Amino acid sequence: MEFELISDPQALARASAELSQGEFVYLDTEFDSAREGVRLSLVQASAGRAVYVIDALALGDLSPLAAALGRADVTWVLHAGLQDVALLTQRLAIARPARLFDTQVAWALVSVEHSTSLAYLKYRLLGIRGEKAHQSDDWIRRPLPKAQLAYAADDVVHLPDLHRALLEQSQRQGRSEAIFAASLEALGNAPEPAAPLALDAFRNAWQLEREGQSVLRFLVDWYNELAPGERSSAPDIKGLFAIASRRPKTLDELGALRAVPRRTVGMHGRSLVAGIQRAVARAGSLQLEPIEPPPYATRAELLAQGLLEAIRAEVCVELVLAPEIALPARLVRKMREAAVNGGRLEAAAECMTGFREPLLREAFFRAAARYADLPLG
Repeated sequence: MEFELISDPQALARASAELSQGEFVYLDTEFDSAREGVRLSLVQASAGRAVYVIDALALGDLSPLAAALGRADVTWVLHAGLQDVALLTQRLAIARPARLFDTQVAWALVSVEHSTSLAYLKYRLLGIRGEKAHQSDDWIRRPLPKAQLAYAADDVVHLPDLHRALLEQSQRQGRSEAIFAASLEALGNAPEPAAPLALDAFRNAWQLEREGQSVLRFLVDWYNELAPGERSSAPDIKGLFAIASRRPKTLDELGALRAVPRRTVGMHGRSLVAGIQRAVARAGSLQLEPIEPPPYATRAELLAQGLLEAIRAEVCVELVLAPEIALPARLVRKMREAAVNGGRLEAAAECMTGFREPLLREAFFRAAARYADLPLG
């Protein structure tokens, strides 16, 4: 196998120029994880022809590579690329790619297998066997032996063939666009705006007497009025409930609560103590009904969970999909909540958005129809 080690600026400029011409760039990285953090050692890159092993330690400035990989019209092709994308975007100071084809994700959308290794896919799709002889080697030492560099390059050499095989199979199944969407999803979505805090976030709120309930309502309103950046200095759920239970009258009493961070006392202590006293004073005039304790589980929740797990298995076997990608556990939890609130399994389908809606909807309704005589209400 031929590859070129890139360790000087002139060679990097030449390699980056070729990578800039490719519609697809095939990528992998080698790095070292230590207590001090993660250090990027090598970037293996190819546009489908030459394979470049770029020494990220020898080259301080990787800006030519950033220009090649940061293009809006390029598709990155990797295997299990979560860590690789994070390292590359951070080191190169570029946004994550608009188009990403993760071969591990792709296999999960044309088979029922999840989290497969690159070696396994090379064997299944290309008939190639190989050993992982250098997987645990030191990637920080220099110079790196040629055998170790060849091992690093090999992870990129076969990505074009894997990409073509998986793309052809996914196109036959009408799933190629789903792969691009699921590959980006695997990187982690941008965090959703936090929902307003509510009383039902406090499982033990039902134990509070009138004064405690009044203080807790004040604390919920106080928390929701904080700017997003200020919430990092606020107590968590446990701390807020401790304040409502103890109802401190002074800064010293507030600071004595173990669940209340010191920064909360320093930044918000005076306003909190004043607000607590106002809430206590008006507790007698409020029409506060006793709060009912929420159940730890309900029959509807148990039934919905079991039925959705059965439907998940049926749909993924029928469509030949890995359930961890098609219907991950976090989504099934949302679907269970929607089904219980809606009183019927079909309500869970509203949670299947993006690539899942066209891919799964019909099969989901067919499976759910078999359980229509088991109402959740």
